Amino acid sequence: MHWFKQHAAKWLLVALGGLAGVTGLLPVPVVGVGMAQAATLEGQRFEPTVQLADRTLRLNGLGLRGVAWIKAFVAGLYLPSTTRDAGVALSMPGPKRLQLKVMLEAPAAELSKSLNRRVRRHEPPAVHQKLAPRLEALTADIDAMGTLKAGDVIDLDYVPDQGVMLRKNGVPVGRLQPGEDLYRAVLKVFIGDHAIDQRMKDGLMRGGVKT
Repeated sequence: MHWFKQHAAKWLLVALGGLAGVTGLLPVPVVGVGMAQAATLEGQRFEPTVQLADRTLRLNGLGLRGVAWIKAFVAGLYLPSTTRDAGVALSMPGPKRLQLKVMLEAPAAELSKSLNRRVRRHEPPAVHQKLAPRLEALTADIDAMGTLKAGDVIDLDYVPDQGVMLRKNGVPVGRLQPGEDLYRAVLKVFIGDHAIDQRMKDGLMRGGVKT
């Protein structure tokens, strides 16, 4: 147990960073129990719908992020309407929610480092330059969450005409960061052409969790 805790941050960095040469990613079977009921992946339960900005969002899919036997988190993507097309999901108007259910204790800074690195790597320089101040502020808010623990729930929301909102266990963290472009850049890390984990992307883009 001491060894596991000592190396937890290292494993989470591997899981989040998609390091080259890592093999043995876990399969992501989803237990769908009907659109009117919750869906479960790796014991993590997600409601079929959530309310955000006076809209009902539907669970589009679930994806596990893990390496070998290490399970970092399960992600759930909520959209105004379900789709199997990542391009449609990224450009879809209206509120959105990416919900992460943490399964491994490690610093939140590992998540922010991964987001920063991948946005910088895959967005054109002009786009990254435009995003940089807001991305820096968002990742600073992620860092401020400190150590993430198994059972923590992180919501990364987009609310039209307001911006990007971060919550930990239902409590707002930091400040709203304006711009749908910022949310789209972060969401691309999960479902874009250069997604951090193709299996997780496939799970998130199921187009609804059905029986």
